[in-house]
Amino acid sequence: MLKNIIILVVLAVAIFALTLFYKQSSFELTSQSLIVKTKQHGVVFPYNEIKKDKHSFSNVKLIQHTLKSGDEKLIYEVATVDGLYEFNDNPKEVVVKLFDAKNSISLFTNNGLEALQLTLANNSKVNLLLIQTDTKELHLLYGLSDKLFAQSVEQLSGMTNTPSIGAVALLEPLTKWSVKVNEIDGIISSIDH
Repeated sequence: MLKNIIILVVLAVAIFALTLFYKQSSFELTSQSLIVKTKQHGVVFPYNEIKKDKHSFSNVKLIQHTLKSGDEKLIYEVATVDGLYEFNDNPKEVVVKLFDAKNSISLFTNNGLEALQLTLANNSKVNLLLIQTDTKELHLLYGLSDKLFAQSVEQLSGMTNTPSIGAVALLEPLTKWSVKVNEIDGIISSIDH
C-alpha cells in the first residue's frame, strides 16, 4: 500500500513539473497587434483590426479577424468546437480540407505552432501559421506575404531559407467552413466515435 502511495506521489510531482516547465505556443490578439509566441521566441504583427465576423456552424464557432497594415491584409481565425466534439488529430489534414488545398508543405513545428505553405485548388499559394494546442480549439493566421512569412519563420524557428512561393494577396477569408466540411468531410468528429 505504501509503495502505491509513493508511486502516486511521484507521478503527481512529475506531472506538475511537466506542466510548470512546458509552455505551449500561442496567439495573442491585442488592440494594436497580433503576437505569436513559442516557448523561446515571439513575433509581433502590428496590425489594426478592420473587420471582425462571428459565424456558427452547428458544432463549430468561428471568429474571423481581418487585420490590415499598409497594403497587407491578414486573416486570423479562431475556431472552437462544442462540448461533445473535437477537431481531427492531424491539424495539417484539417487545413488541407478547410482551404481545399492540393498540397501543403510543413516548414516547422514547435509546441503546437506549425508553419505551412499551401497550394490551393486554383493553384494560388498561401502562407499559414496554425496552432492546435488541444482538440477543442484551432488558430489560423494566413495571408502573409513571402517576405513577412520568411521573417516570421526565422524569428520563431531560426530557419533562414524559407521558400518564396508567390503567396496571394488576400481580399477576403479563404477558408471554407460549412456544416458539410466540418462534419461530413471529417474536420470534426464526435468524442464518442
